[in-house]
Amino acid sequence: MSALVLILPVVSAAERAALAQPLARARESALAGGDWRAWLAQRVGLAALASAPPAQVAAPVLGVAPALAWFATPVSLLAALDHVRMPADGWITLAADEAAELAERFARDFAGSGFALAPAGAEGFVLSGLAALRTRTHDPARVLAGNIGSWLAAGDDAASVRRLGAEIEMWLHGQPLGESRQRRGLAPVSTLWIWGGGAPVAVPGPAGPRKHSPRAYGGDSWLRGLWAAQGLSAPGEAGSLREVAIAREADTFVVARHGLRDDVVERWCAPALAHLAARRVASVQVVIDDRLFRINRFDLVKPWRRTVRWTASA
Repeated sequence: MSALVLILPVVSAAERAALAQPLARARESALAGGDWRAWLAQRVGLAALASAPPAQVAAPVLGVAPALAWFATPVSLLAALDHVRMPADGWITLAADEAAELAERFARDFAGSGFALAPAGAEGFVLSGLAALRTRTHDPARVLAGNIGSWLAAGDDAASVRRLGAEIEMWLHGQPLGESRQRRGLAPVSTLWIWGGGAPVAVPGPAGPRKHSPRAYGGDSWLRGLWAAQGLSAPGEAGSLREVAIAREADTFVVARHGLRDDVVERWCAPALAHLAARRVASVQVVIDDRLFRINRFDLVKPWRRTVRWTASA
């Protein structure tokens, strides 16, 4: 029987408090690789991609060259007295028409720069043409509700990333998108957070056929790239676990991105535990931050519960 794996890249402080109860009987361990993407690549047998820059993994399915590919995620920033913060809801998901219009305006205003921008699913956009191979960047999900200072691009080529980021920030101030979002009471897009690129890594071709293939759901372009590298069909989309078809003979992976006001327990965790109690899956595994929570049917009847302590919150 298979495992049902829920990956929650962004979990607010309120959601963590709600998740403490259903995870109280889980067995907890550190996530191998310390990052959900590296862990998942290893889990599905593509260890070569565990250390690959995420945008390079996604590039083939986005139709751009991997070598100079980066993600550019719309974010909202707030200026404090002595630093700049990314609020808990600072990761902004644009509507399809908003993303298309912004990419079109970028192509017009940055014509001749060598840079190109295209919509790219949950990550926002893929940016191509930036040569900054010796740079360390971070997933903006790690920055939410925190000071951005220690998360900015670093390394020998970081100045190129920071310079383009500052140029995009100034450019965005003059875009109609900002006024449109303000009229609708939505947070403005302060900048595009550039991340996920770097030194090229060989992306393997599709693997051979399997008797039982893992199934995936999620809107991340990286996830699509990982599944394409296995020669598998693109992941499905789901707004809750009730829209997920659980695989019987292979693991099912769900990258669940949701708004801060969504009920993460109701949408994802409670239905997962119901599948486990009904013996439709052998185990439920939940990935949050750099931690893995594992629950099997025997854990459901444990007479004791432990306290889940969170070291970080978004």
